[in-house]
Amino acid sequence: MYIQTIINYKIINMAIEKILANIQTEINDLMPTLELFVQHKIHPSVNDCDSLKIQLASLQEQLAVYKHLKQNKELSPSFNIHAKVSEMQSEKIVTEEKRIVPEQTTTTQLPEEKIESKQQEIVVPPTPIDVVENKSNHKKIVLGINDKFRIINELFKQNQTEFNIAIEQLNTLPNWEEAEVYLGELKHVYFWNEKNETVKLFYNLASKRFN
Repeated sequence: MYIQTIINYKIINMAIEKILANIQTEINDLMPTLELFVQHKIHPSVNDCDSLKIQLASLQEQLAVYKHLKQNKELSPSFNIHAKVSEMQSEKIVTEEKRIVPEQTTTTQLPEEKIESKQQEIVVPPTPIDVVENKSNHKKIVLGINDKFRIINELFKQNQTEFNIAIEQLNTLPNWEEAEVYLGELKHVYFWNEKNETVKLFYNLASKRFN
């Protein structure tokens, strides 16, 4: 359910780290050339000028890529809001998969009937098609204008974009069990108090989608 968000988040993080490492390397390589231009008694040659120009151009290009990746990460609500939620959920998915997959025994060849029986024990997670089909079975979350602003202000730190993404995600979940898990993870991310009336209101409005 959240796997694509996790993958995208990790890919961007890896790219940022790689570009930053390249920038640091190029700055270190640039230092000797820069010293030629700051020493009063040294007159850099034409080749030194060309070398500095090439190194600065390469560094500028790396900085532009780094800035672009950072902006995409910082401006994308799915990365800012649900990265933590997705990572929490993925850990649970991995744990469940480990419990589902049968333990390996000896290398002795099992009869075909036993092999088929063990294969049937593996629970295959729902495909995107299954999720799409389930989405049509439920209405969307309905919020009054007052409730909406109350939830945005008190639960999402007055950030409407984060609220909108959370609602969009909740509207794609196929059942209340998954919605409740997702809300629970949001509660940890935003430090909601489960006794808070606005938190109770949000849970109640979300649950009505499945009634």
